[in-house]
Amino acid sequence: MTFDARKGSELPGSNNSLYAAVVVAVVGGAFFLALTVPLPGKATSPDKPRTDVIATLEPAAPPTPTLLSSKSAEKYFETLHRVDPAASRALQKRLIEGANLPASVQSQIAFEHAAELFKRRSGDLALADTRHVDDLLSMTRESLRSASRSRSAWCKGSQYAALDQASFTDGSKVIEELEMLEEPLRDFGYDVMTSLLVAIEDAEEHPVRHGALTPTDKAALQGVMMSMVSDPQVMPLLMAAQSGADTDAVMKSLNVCELGATAMTALKTLPQDTKGRVFADLVRQSGSNGVNLESLTRF
Repeated sequence: MTFDARKGSELPGSNNSLYAAVVVAVVGGAFFLALTVPLPGKATSPDKPRTDVIATLEPAAPPTPTLLSSKSAEKYFETLHRVDPAASRALQKRLIEGANLPASVQSQIAFEHAAELFKRRSGDLALADTRHVDDLLSMTRESLRSASRSRSAWCKGSQYAALDQASFTDGSKVIEELEMLEEPLRDFGYDVMTSLLVAIEDAEEHPVRHGALTPTDKAALQGVMMSMVSDPQVMPLLMAAQSGADTDAVMKSLNVCELGATAMTALKTLPQDTKGRVFADLVRQSGSNGVNLESLTRF
């Protein structure tokens, strides 16, 4: 089911709005949490020593860590070197210092470095053209659909049934609960970070000033929430919650990947100006106090 957010609609009640916000946060935001929250308990798990973690130390060439050699990782390191050479050198130094660590922890180092970089460059990122937002939404949607087609275990609602609303305000708890997502999320994380770097690069040459959120944006975002409330997968869950019935069984029947793809489609229907202002607002939050998923409920 696809809902066109450009038509807008008030929600029937605050509880539905809150729950839909949490659903959108889960399926659309859990992926981005994985980029910035350290995975618990792994930083002190050294693998056998590696002295060739960096393929080259020459400043003129993009640094490519040997243990992080997927196409997505390679593209990220090449793009980082082009867009911000100083940041590239800083990450290279960190990876050399962590040469004894396994690939998973080296990826954690890269993601933590990226979180710091995007926070520092949030002013540039907030000026990115809206087409980059569309690219991110499309990429996320296609990744979710691909996972659903392959019957990935992390698409099953049973993996999320034990989570509660409070879990989504604690990034480390989300990652602890969903640690199984580490491997499939890694390349997706690199792809997202590459897209954000490209957006920054474009914004440096062609900045777009989006302005503050407006009442029209609020109405459009409410339309997105309404689309999630009325989704065939979510409606039974809401009905169970409102009747006081156990929601675990309904939650376990969800295909989270399909639900996430639906959410991305709904977000893509937002007017371009609204998408630009919402994205810029979230980026500015990340540059100051960090993005709070609970802020979605203010709409």
